[in-house]
Amino acid sequence: MNDPEDEIENQQLFDLWLKGDKRGFSGLYDKYKNRVFGFLIKMTGEREVAEDLLQETFLAAYRNALQFDRSRSFLSWLFGIAHKRTIDYFRHARVENDHQEEAADSVGSRMGLPDEHSANENMRRIIASSVEKLDPFQREVFMLREIGGVPFKEIAEIMNCPINTALGRMRLALKNIRKDLQKRGIDGVS
Repeated sequence: MNDPEDEIENQQLFDLWLKGDKRGFSGLYDKYKNRVFGFLIKMTGEREVAEDLLQETFLAAYRNALQFDRSRSFLSWLFGIAHKRTIDYFRHARVENDHQEEAADSVGSRMGLPDEHSANENMRRIIASSVEKLDPFQREVFMLREIGGVPFKEIAEIMNCPINTALGRMRLALKNIRKDLQKRGIDGVS
């Protein structure tokens, strides 16, 4: 998945960045912001949260540039930072969410889902809902692979686990998504 020419360009941009040339950082930001943002929005399900985490990811990359291991791909390093920022967000959100659920239960209010506008949009929402139900580790492997296009070897590094664990989580993720879709009467999903 890693194009050698792409990695050479990344190294050149990174070298400019380390020398204080703003074109280096902005070049890498422009090149990868959409892929990292796609991962973050799928992980959080909220555009505003993903935008904040995207900025935090690149800010952390900027602050920790000297810690970048050049034997890894730059994109994998960014996904690793985004992964850590997402975990931090969910840890913080869990505490906040517990308090909000207590308040919501006492009031008894629940928001309904918006109306579906098309079959394709409905299918995307159903699949997204199935992905949301996954174990967090399965969901993360799925998102890194499907949204980020990150190779399993690098997913294992990002998640600090053996490659077989990453592969196993992906198999379970796909199995659980299929199972959930079948429960909803959607068959033939490969």
